[in-house]
Amino acid sequence: MNKAIPWMVAAVVVALVAAHSMYNKPHRDYASEEVLKSWSSSDLLEWHTSHSESDHAQWQDQVVQVKGKVASVTGRGVVMAPGVVVTWEQGKNPPTAFEGTLTIQGRLVGFDDVFSEVRIDHARIVD
Repeated sequence: MNKAIPWMVAAVVVALVAAHSMYNKPHRDYASEEVLKSWSSSDLLEWHTSHSESDHAQWQDQVVQVKGKVASVTGRGVVMAPGVVVTWEQGKNPPTAFEGTLTIQGRLVGFDDVFSEVRIDHARIVD
């Protein structure tokens, strides 16, 4: 039993070091990542409705650029017609409301079958 105590202490120390490094790992900076594909909002929605879920995985969690007409503005983002829901990057809400066409860059979260919407988060406006 006495020989096992140093091994247990060593295992606990290793686990604490691993947990500390994972907890303090820097967050992914979506704004600095390269845009993998540019879409119009209607093309993006049409692609998601016409392809299978296994095809969706290639774009999921990737940074894309989307251009479309703003259908409505929410407190946390915008909805682009015909059904692309965009959520701004936390703490970086644009100061003005939008009308007309807007181009954004953000992480493609995926397609919501229930509401037939494509979801994008960590978005920012492209000049």
